[in-house]
Amino acid sequence: MFGRRNVAVLLLVGVSAFSAVGCKEGLPIGPTGPITVELSSAPATLTAEPSTGVTVLVAGAPVALDWKASFAVVIKLDLDSDPVAITALNNAVRQAVAGVGVVPTPPDAERYLFDQRVRGNRVEPGGEQVIDFDVWYTLPRGGREAVVTVNITFTADSGSAFVKTLDIPVAP
Repeated sequence: MFGRRNVAVLLLVGVSAFSAVGCKEGLPIGPTGPITVELSSAPATLTAEPSTGVTVLVAGAPVALDWKASFAVVIKLDLDSDPVAITALNNAVRQAVAGVGVVPTPPDAERYLFDQRVRGNRVEPGGEQVIDFDVWYTLPRGGREAVVTVNITFTADSGSAFVKTLDIPVAP
C-alpha cells in the first residue's frame, strides 16, 4: 500500500513537469496586437454629378436617381495584425445639411443604388485592398449634399469578426 502512494505522487509530479515544459500555452505563435484596420476614401469628399437614366422601383413605380458619385475605399492593415478577410459590405446614403446626416420625415426616404467592385477579399499584414464604388441617389429634399456610409465586416484568421465604418461627405 505504501508503494502505491509513492508511484501516484511521482506520476502526478511527472505529468505536471511535462505540462509545464512540453506545452507552450500562452506563448505567441503570430501577431499579438489588436487588429488595426484603417479605412479611407479617395477622394475624401465626394462631388456628385447629375445622373441620367438610372432608376429604382419603389412600390412598382420607377423613381429616377438624380445624382452620381464615384469613389474608392482604401483598406490598410497594420503590419502587426493577423490577416483578415472581407466578409460583407453594407452601404447607405443619407441626406445632409452642413455635413450632418439628417433623417427624412416619413414617408420620405433616400433612394440609392450602389455598384461596388471588389478586387480581392483578403488583406495581409502591412498590405492594402481597394474597393471601387459608384453610387446613384436621390434625396427627399432634392439637393445633392449627402453622407455616404460604408460598413465593412472583417473576419480574422483567428475567427473573430468586427465591423469598420467610414462616412464620406458629398459636397453640396
